[in-house]
Amino acid sequence: MVGLVVVYDDSMKAVGRTKTILGEKSFGDMVLKRQSMYQRMKQIVERHPNMKIQRVNVLDDFVPTEYAYDTIFFHVLSSAAVLSADDLSVLLDKALFVKDNFKVRCGGKVVGGVFKNRESYENFLIEYNNQNTIDCFSGEAIDTNALVDLTDYNALLMYVSNGFDARYFNSLQGDTYTVTKKSVDKKKIKAEYKYYWLLPESMKNWMVMPYDYKETDAWASYTMERMPMTDLAIRWTHSAVDEAEFKNILDKVFYFLEHRVQKEVTKEEYSENQDKLYLKKLDKRIEQLKGMPEYKKIAELIRVGTDFESINEVVAWYKGLYKKIVRSNAKGRKVSVIGHGDLFFANMLYSKELNFLRFIDPKGALRTEELWMDPCYDIAKLSHSICGNYDFFNTGAYSIDFNGEMKFELVIHFDNTRAKEIFKGYLEENGYKYEMIRLFEASLFLSMLPLHIDNPHKVFGFILNAIMILKEVEHDL
Repeated sequence: MVGLVVVYDDSMKAVGRTKTILGEKSFGDMVLKRQSMYQRMKQIVERHPNMKIQRVNVLDDFVPTEYAYDTIFFHVLSSAAVLSADDLSVLLDKALFVKDNFKVRCGGKVVGGVFKNRESYENFLIEYNNQNTIDCFSGEAIDTNALVDLTDYNALLMYVSNGFDARYFNSLQGDTYTVTKKSVDKKKIKAEYKYYWLLPESMKNWMVMPYDYKETDAWASYTMERMPMTDLAIRWTHSAVDEAEFKNILDKVFYFLEHRVQKEVTKEEYSENQDKLYLKKLDKRIEQLKGMPEYKKIAELIRVGTDFESINEVVAWYKGLYKKIVRSNAKGRKVSVIGHGDLFFANMLYSKELNFLRFIDPKGALRTEELWMDPCYDIAKLSHSICGNYDFFNTGAYSIDFNGEMKFELVIHFDNTRAKEIFKGYLEENGYKYEMIRLFEASLFLSMLPLHIDNPHKVFGFILNAIMILKEVEHDL
């Protein structure tokens, strides 16, 4: 028997500045750490055997008479995101024993109401539909720290900036004004911190400055100012970036790319740097993948569900294309640049209102010599967000299906056709070959395989994505 029904009211759309983050999506569809806000709420509610959650996009579609008269209803706005699962569970347990209606507040704002029976809830729905305002929630107010009101733009910024997908060895802490990154991988944290202070002065303005480096026997950390903006990946994956804004962003990124400090190198040094990044690193990572226990199942999926017998065949195909494309572009001036090293959307903080762009989480360097890299590497990283849909893997907005030939097919729930066309135009204007950047992008997806083994489904998705990229490159040739 259902004792309490959580009516998840997802009828409200984002407006104003919150819309610049969510786009046309509802609050319930906002995704952080591969889970939507609705899924997060549903997961908690369904831990209680005598409770049920029902998502409602149009209130008129909800029929309370499907439930017994003494059912308790908790009507909650989808803009109220879960801040504490434990506190929400306590609130739900207490709601089972209410004798009167009460309204739920977080941060002083009403975000929901609990109704003692079906009749009182039906009366509320009539008034709510007429007034279309949360002011009609009745009863005494209960304040809770279980939820956070995401219609507050600053609260939304805090919520999403604490939710980006840090690697398993990192933790993120902070307050209203700062973010502290902490990790047991002390060398990586130190390299990220020192990178900024090794940079030429002309490039420091592009980065968020790290400070207050600390190191113990167990961990290292540094702190940064919390910027009043989200990372670009969050807005991109919520379709909140229109074409005009996308071009503005690319204008700034390519300005950075063209003004990186550079130096001329010999043809031999140039080739050696490319081989190190796009061949030797790939070989090392593939061997690392093969030594993992999860690889056996992944190898079988490759064999039975793709046109390849093994990962070795995919890599050999890549190397054949590398020889055709990279070696045939050996002419021209050869340079090395001081790059970011991990220039994809999740590492870009951008404000549409201010047209303000800053980068975070560089690859890192402990010595000045480690700042230098192949000029295409940052661009390939950028491509794997724009063309390769990397950020959608992190939100789980992809699926692996069977096609008509009973082979696995990767489906990304986003149309990036126009974005790819625009990006290709920027590459051509700045002297970069699209097929070569995409080839290097494929190597990124293949090199990442062992780094994401905690999610084998995602790893196999990366393999399918790399195959799709290589097919496109081969077709263009």
